[in-house]
Amino acid sequence: MSVKLFGLLLVFLFFTLIGFYQSYKLTRRRNNLGEILLFLNRMETNIRYRNDDIFTLVFECAEDILVPLKNAVDIEGYHSEIQSLPLEKQDKALLTKFFSGLGSTDIEGQLSHIKLYRELFNEQYEKSKEDIIKKSKLYRMLGLFSGLAFVVMFI
Repeated sequence: MSVKLFGLLLVFLFFTLIGFYQSYKLTRRRNNLGEILLFLNRMETNIRYRNDDIFTLVFECAEDILVPLKNAVDIEGYHSEIQSLPLEKQDKALLTKFFSGLGSTDIEGQLSHIKLYRELFNEQYEKSKEDIIKKSKLYRMLGLFSGLAFVVMFI
């Protein structure tokens, strides 16, 4: 009898943790998008006031989740490094498009390019904040109640 209760407790914890993990993923996405926005702001400032090449600027501006970008030596390298980042599929696609157009125009064109993608990432950031408000508690409660329903079914 106690083995059965222990097993049900483990199943309950499993479902609950799944719900909390899904909620955590929403928060992690918002934080990652915030880091990308900081990266874009740093890039804009450095392009505006320094005369270094794009690869040097990316190397100096990439921090936190974007550290793998420091390993890239060309645009193709950025595309492969982006795939290893802990980002959602749509965020990776947007970042890939950003790097595809980076370094292909003059300084004003680069600044416009960064401004465009900063606005696009800002929209994603705002959507992620809304998702946290709308879905975070739902995921936690869904996991908790799914676990409870499973336990009640087998008691």
